Amino acid sequence: MSAPVSYYNQISNMMFGFGDSHIPNPDTVSLVENITLNQMRLIVEEAIKVQTICSDPEAPPEDKKTLSGEELVFLMRKDKYKMRRFLKYLYSQMQKHVHSNFAQPVPVQAPPKHNKLIEFIEYIDETGELTDLSEYDEVKYERMVRADRMSLALGEEAYMKFYKARCSSFMQKSMSQIRNFERLKQWIDPGNTVNFTNDALNVLSYYAYETVALIIDYALLVRLDHNRKADPLENLQGTHYSADMFKGEQFNGPNPDYSRVYSGQAPISVNEIKEVMRRLYMPQAGICLLGKKMPSSRTIIVV
Repeated sequence: MSAPVSYYNQISNMMFGFGDSHIPNPDTVSLVENITLNQMRLIVEEAIKVQTICSDPEAPPEDKKTLSGEELVFLMRKDKYKMRRFLKYLYSQMQKHVHSNFAQPVPVQAPPKHNKLIEFIEYIDETGELTDLSEYDEVKYERMVRADRMSLALGEEAYMKFYKARCSSFMQKSMSQIRNFERLKQWIDPGNTVNFTNDALNVLSYYAYETVALIIDYALLVRLDHNRKADPLENLQGTHYSADMFKGEQFNGPNPDYSRVYSGQAPISVNEIKEVMRRLYMPQAGICLLGKKMPSSRTIIVV
């Protein structure tokens, strides 16, 4: 019997790349991995519900058990910013494919202008909002600012470690695409109860990566709330990256922790991740359910 698949090392590197300490808390990494895995399985369940509603009743049973990328992308239709971020990811994949073809000595056929997922997004985009990439993405900008502020304090060796952490994902470069997809499938569905297309596994790898990113984003915001002082304006957009998060003497001493935003910041703790999940699962305001049960789709972070 093969050992269960784990992405502990990859998630640890991703957490560092997203703003955690260069040596994240092991218990926190394990908790983030469990949350991400549960999120992926919940996404698969929701996508199967979509497949059941939209499938042809006369289709053969084996076709109904095969999950496609379109059904997973459909879950993200209500958030235009997340859909745009995913669309940029698809375009970047196509560009990498083109550049890799240029490096080949023998000419190969160029990839199609649009792949199936991009065509599906354009099909369901009735207003043009989902494919409008010109609008400002606040979340992406804040991640870039955070990475830039961290990299400014790094030496050459430390920066290379940070660069490798920023490149970490659920698709390892040391493995082939088929092997990566098979490993991801075993992690999400060890019982082999669902068949996945390659597009579906590609979407799930992106969802898992984005889930880790969002958890770290929210955990840093929880820390800012905890350390907030009396100034009500210090958490406005663009100001909190020059306020509490970057105060204090930086990286002094014989063996500084180069990944910390300032010298006194500890790795993200388990309690901070639990507080993130508490706020996501039990929002205090803004929802009027009139005594009804909260819909399960609200517990999915990435869609």
